[in-house]
Amino acid sequence: MADGWKSKMDMLASEKEIAQAKLESVEVQLQVEKEKADKRSHLNEDLQAQLSLAVDERDTLGREYEAIKSKLDITCTDAEEMVAQYKADIEAAETRLKMNAEYMRWLSRRETLKEIHARGFDLSVEIEEAIKIEAEAKKLSEPEGSEDSEGSVGSEGSDGSGDE
Repeated sequence: MADGWKSKMDMLASEKEIAQAKLESVEVQLQVEKEKADKRSHLNEDLQAQLSLAVDERDTLGREYEAIKSKLDITCTDAEEMVAQYKADIEAAETRLKMNAEYMRWLSRRETLKEIHARGFDLSVEIEEAIKIEAEAKKLSEPEGSEDSEGSVGSEGSDGSGDE
């Protein structure tokens, strides 16, 4: 019976050694897996930090983009307004230029008629009509708000008629 117990004890000791060897093997495997998990955890933390930086950079670039886009919209609007104003100014200048040319043509005609009258021809009716048309052309050729120079045309016309 003692031999039976001894063989059972030997068998249990052998099983215990086998179990301890398996336990040590599992502990070594567990340690290896823990080291791998730590490495992965550090790698994951590094990747999270990089991702966070990339997201922050993207957000910053997005805000800068919106600011630049806003400035561009304002600049485009200002440029369009300036172009429209320049076009209006050009049209007004062209109109004044045409009226000034018309005024100069009538002024030249009146002076020519005065010269003809001075040589002995009676063209007083034509001169009076030329003076009226010249005054109208001058009113049209002057920019709005220049009413002080209109009086000089009227006085010039009346002075001219008195001489004739």
